[in-house]
Amino acid sequence: MIRVVVLALILALPGCTYTKLMSARFEQPTVTYTGSELVESTQGRAIVNFVFIAHNPNEAGLKNITCSYELFVEGKKFLTGNDFPLELDPKGDTEIKVPATIAYADLSPVLGSVMRRILSGQKTIPITINALFSGKPAIYSEAGKDTPIFFQRRLVKTADIPLQQERRNRE
Repeated sequence: MIRVVVLALILALPGCTYTKLMSARFEQPTVTYTGSELVESTQGRAIVNFVFIAHNPNEAGLKNITCSYELFVEGKKFLTGNDFPLELDPKGDTEIKVPATIAYADLSPVLGSVMRRILSGQKTIPITINALFSGKPAIYSEAGKDTPIFFQRRLVKTADIPLQQERRNRE
């Protein structure tokens, strides 16, 4: 008898969770920019992670989320990244690191600004990221039909990215 009750509970709980998810109202996640990390710097490029925290208030995790971005120096675009895939944990925060490889040769649209900074001895360049987080997660019904949900969050932030300094031997 106890085995039957335990088995019935095990089979009923996923259905209850499913029903709870289906009856809950979808709340859009929020995204906050927390900074940037220099991963690698050479004479030809810098690899930078732009770091965000996404808060998902929903009972279910979210898939089918992406981040696309554009990078600017003094209002001039020099790099674009599209559809970086993401997943958001349920009922909590997820740290997101969006990688960008900045080849110094690709800075030609903003070369004047970069050269002024290098010649004046500045060690960083302010780079603005215009990031768009969007998603089309679906909620599935018991009948097997899905209800797509669409959301977008745009963030624009500026980070100081280190410039590679030439090493000189002082003898």
